Amino acid sequence: LYQTVSLLKEAGNEALKSSQPSLAAQRYDKAINYCSIAYLHFPVGNSLFLAEHQHVISKNNGFECRWNPLLKQLIMIRLNLSMCFLKEELKDTKEALSQANLALRALRPFTEKGVVLTGKKLSKKRKDEPQETFKEAKSLQAKAYFRLGSAQLAAADFEEAVNSFDKSAKCSKEADLQVEDAVVRKLNEAKRQRKQKKEKERKKFKFMFSSQDASEGNAIG
Repeated sequence: LYQTVSLLKEAGNEALKSSQPSLAAQRYDKAINYCSIAYLHFPVGNSLFLAEHQHVISKNNGFECRWNPLLKQLIMIRLNLSMCFLKEELKDTKEALSQANLALRALRPFTEKGVVLTGKKLSKKRKDEPQETFKEAKSLQAKAYFRLGSAQLAAADFEEAVNSFDKSAKCSKEADLQVEDAVVRKLNEAKRQRKQKKEKERKKFKFMFSSQDASEGNAIG
């Protein structure tokens, strides 16, 4: 299963590099469908392994709480798919947001150093998790917040975009990684557009109130 998913991911990457985002999205989507065999709920028949695996996931409210290569691939595929949906050929900010949020959800159990969050409400803590798990998860979380911020920026939700890019930078620092230049550029762009939006709104309200005052003044006998 892992090999099939990896091959589809690489095929999607090649299509994306060749400026074929639609083809890339199809391949990423197919890879996610294969991952669903392990992670989504559906009748498993007599497959004891899948039945046991899904039982463990159901105990943790649908979260996979074991850091493993297939989960990492699934998260990276969702982030690549999110990027595809921001390409001009597809331009679907809603789906881009959705894929980024799904990646962030999958990372939630692994965002505290040395532990894994488990249970229905992720309120329990499984200790003695390797530090590498935290670092890898935080690195992917930084990328996920970057993808989320990029989608929010494309949707003109500048306030949320600033928040997401800030969180991306914070995740990198928590993992002792350098904040990528692309994050800094996008953060500055989001702040600039947020400022411009606020200035436009301020001018609009100022004009509305000045027009209202003028009309009220003319109405005085």
